[in-house]
Amino acid sequence: MSNVINLRPKASPRKRFERLMAPHFDALYSAARRMTLSPHDAEDLVQEVCIKALKQIDHLEQIDHVRAWLLKVMYNHFVDETRRAAKSPVDAAWTGEESEDPDELASSTANPDEITDTTQQVENVIRAMGYLNADECALVAMHDVEGLSIGELSKLTKMPEGTIKARLHRTRVKLGRLLKNDAITRPRLKVIGGKK
Repeated sequence: MSNVINLRPKASPRKRFERLMAPHFDALYSAARRMTLSPHDAEDLVQEVCIKALKQIDHLEQIDHVRAWLLKVMYNHFVDETRRAAKSPVDAAWTGEESEDPDELASSTANPDEITDTTQQVENVIRAMGYLNADECALVAMHDVEGLSIGELSKLTKMPEGTIKARLHRTRVKLGRLLKNDAITRPRLKVIGGKK
């Protein structure tokens, strides 16, 4: 009697989506933040991935590695948008990094000098990563920050593992040189508009 009919209604697509995405949402935002170097662009990128995931909910429930699928969609969308923006004649204004949350800083157990040093180091790395191209930035962020293995990156980007290793090495060397350059680690000011 294995032909039992399930009379329970299937959950709504929204509930199914929420249940499927909840374990991966923080990792997606974190990866997007590292790729885009901007909290607002990261939110937009995660939103695009969520829209695609919602449209593909039936397919997504059938695959074993949901996070890998989501990161692949995110990476592909990020690369496509970066290429599209590079071809665009419009130059978006650089708005800088978001400020620190005072409540978060107040609850920290570190002393103010340690917080300042760590914050400065993070800002320097983010600023230096801004000089990397989109592919370099995405690879370093996904491997070194998100912890994806070379094999996972190979599947995600459809590049051979040797190519990924070589690109990561070259990018880390480039990032190291950028971090040693005082002119790059100082904040940049971009003037928009004004008299010509």
